Amino acid sequence: MRRSTVWLVVLALSLATGLNAGPIMFGTWYEFSFAGPGSFAAGCSPADPGGPLCTPSSGTPTVFAGAPPWTFTAPATGATMRVTDAFLRVDQFDVFDFGVSLGLTSVPSGIGSCGDDPVPCLLDPAVSHGIYGLGPGAHSITIQQVAGMAGAGYFRVDAIPEPASLTLLGSGLVLLAFLKWRTAART
Repeated sequence: MRRSTVWLVVLALSLATGLNAGPIMFGTWYEFSFAGPGSFAAGCSPADPGGPLCTPSSGTPTVFAGAPPWTFTAPATGATMRVTDAFLRVDQFDVFDFGVSLGLTSVPSGIGSCGDDPVPCLLDPAVSHGIYGLGPGAHSITIQQVAGMAGAGYFRVDAIPEPASLTLLGSGLVLLAFLKWRTAART
């Protein structure tokens, strides 16, 4: 077999396996799917070939989640995970890290829909959602639906900034405010 053919086969296999699973990125909303109470969440096709087709968000940029478990390594400062239902306000979830429950999302209330955008859904008090603090180190997340009907939801993981980064950011903002004040005082 020619060397170029071997490299093409290796590239194709690495891309195909990358679609099925892999670590998630901080600061990105991921869309997942679920089939009904008692079922564990799946990703969305084509990122998860075993998952159903999902409707992409019409607002906030999102990515279809690959097959669970969804893995990442939190920095020494830890991370925060947000989970929210989408579309109809009827679903509730239990979120697991390495098979240990982090807790249930809130109980949905009311009827209607929050739409297909994770940010308004997270901010809607009638929609089931949860925010979980995660310690430093490896995490392996799965989500089980406990109430509702088949549908989709979103999750996002954000690294907690290091105190030095917050100090640097704060100093930069103070400097910008001072420069703006000084410019305004000269005019």
